Amino acid sequence: MSLYNLISNNRFVNNLLIATGYDAKLQMAAKQWKLFNYNTSKTIQENAGFSHTKEVEDTLTIIKNKLINTLKIYITAGDNILDFGCGPGIYMSLLNETYTVAGIDVSEAMITSAKKQLPGNTFFCSNFLNTEFSNHYNALYSISVLEYVPVSKIDEFFQKCASILNKGGIIFIQYPHAVCKADLYYPDRNYINYSPALISRVAETYFNIIENNQSYDNRETCDYDRMPYPTASKVFTNGYLLIAKKK
Repeated sequence: MSLYNLISNNRFVNNLLIATGYDAKLQMAAKQWKLFNYNTSKTIQENAGFSHTKEVEDTLTIIKNKLINTLKIYITAGDNILDFGCGPGIYMSLLNETYTVAGIDVSEAMITSAKKQLPGNTFFCSNFLNTEFSNHYNALYSISVLEYVPVSKIDEFFQKCASILNKGGIIFIQYPHAVCKADLYYPDRNYINYSPALISRVAETYFNIIENNQSYDNRETCDYDRMPYPTASKVFTNGYLLIAKKK
């Protein structure tokens, strides 16, 4: 980490920025995935940010099956669904034959790739919070994207989700959760490991929570995970899953 990043992106600076709302402006200025260039030498999954290690593959399988089964329970075949942070369309391809699936992503390269996979689908290349949707949806899902939603915008995010969902619509959001006490103080504003307790508290304003637990093994924690899976990097085994229905 450079000296500049160490000074400008730490728990003390970030909490001040969050209190004033400037964390969102700086995250947008960083552009992150917006500057992504698709690498044709890598697989679609690798371009989406996930390796093919057994750990990742096992977790992806669990989440894919959970997503499919959840949608079967709560919505009807043919219903409109929105993929928030759709990337190259991995999950859209999985659901496309059963539902009417639209995707949104800030990355033009990701949207271009997704359109090649799914030329008949609707896509939005824009920031979710700033996008006006003409349609309403029966479900919104997101896999490992919530970490890029600024802390000062997290209430606005769930409010936006509720506003574009039909009555009784559901959200299915997998996200990297806080795995140590330090995560509660936002040491990296560009990658937020949200506290499950915070997510439940904010989401409950707009949704009835069906479940909010560890996506790999269904454990429940509170503020942060005191028994995370050991890993030297940000990988999929440590993650949470929120399923909730619009009030």
